[in-house]
Amino acid sequence: MEYRFAFKSYRRAFRIPLRTAHGLWSEREGIIVRLESATGAVGFGEIAPIAWFGTETLAAAGEICRKFGAQITDESLDEVPLEFGCVRFALAAARAPLVSAAAGARLPVCALLSAGRAALAELPGKLEAGFLAFKWKVGVEAVDDELGVLDDLCGLLPDYAKLRLDANGAWNRRQAEKWLARCADRPVEFVEQPAAPGERDLLLGLAQDYPVKLALDEAVTGLAAAREWQALGWPGVFVVKPALAGPLAELAQWARETRADLVLSSAMETAVGRAAILRFALGGELTRRAVGFGVGEVFGDRLWDGPMTGPLVDFQWCEAANPEAIWNALN
Repeated sequence: MEYRFAFKSYRRAFRIPLRTAHGLWSEREGIIVRLESATGAVGFGEIAPIAWFGTETLAAAGEICRKFGAQITDESLDEVPLEFGCVRFALAAARAPLVSAAAGARLPVCALLSAGRAALAELPGKLEAGFLAFKWKVGVEAVDDELGVLDDLCGLLPDYAKLRLDANGAWNRRQAEKWLARCADRPVEFVEQPAAPGERDLLLGLAQDYPVKLALDEAVTGLAAAREWQALGWPGVFVVKPALAGPLAELAQWARETRADLVLSSAMETAVGRAAILRFALGGELTRRAVGFGVGEVFGDRLWDGPMTGPLVDFQWCEAANPEAIWNALN
């Protein structure tokens, strides 16, 4: 099949910069792609790389888009190299037919808390809204300071709620061991990327030595890496950002074939990418855990953020997102 192809770049400041172990993240850059078939059917996708996660750069993704030209075929789309996972995700989303969700299908959502003590002020409101799972960025401040906040957060959590900790690979062995020992008797669902992706022996050892479940994130940006960790015998969770990993159908096939303990997580993409991911996830059972899309009003603009996200997301959320309006708002 042949398509008309077009793309537009975007740069949007976050409403509140995101503090992570990698530093302060203050804006999102990406590319919105548009495909139109000979019958007039139009689809949109989003290229949203995070270079420090090991994806392709935005410049490299833009170069691929420029080389495509105004007309493109399925064969050309399929020839995009595997290492360009963000480009492949966007192109597959733009040409995929709408996926139908089962009647009444809903997914639980994990809410994102700010780093540091700010999380303590945010947690009560999110509990009142009905969220049952919460993700807290750690590895940002001194270990002992953050451990004190952890105790306070756990004191606020009801018995039915769980906390996810995301270190973004910031800890060394001693720091990780101190955290995991503290987490052993806390309501922690899992600890995400406690050490750098390259520290394979350390990560595997920690997963075996401590009762708290561990998760990989930066270590499994693409499916090839996830398969490598499975071959090594990784016993924990795989936190995958679909917008970085490639076509959604490939992610689904891997998850179903291997029965991976999978969490779908946001890459702070716009409503274009989020709607594609959530629509697909609602169409089939890919994960038993809350999806990491409770990121709130990232851009402070309902057009770019999509509808408000509560403790549950359904197909109506996807339908209310408006990729064409975002496309039209770009120069």
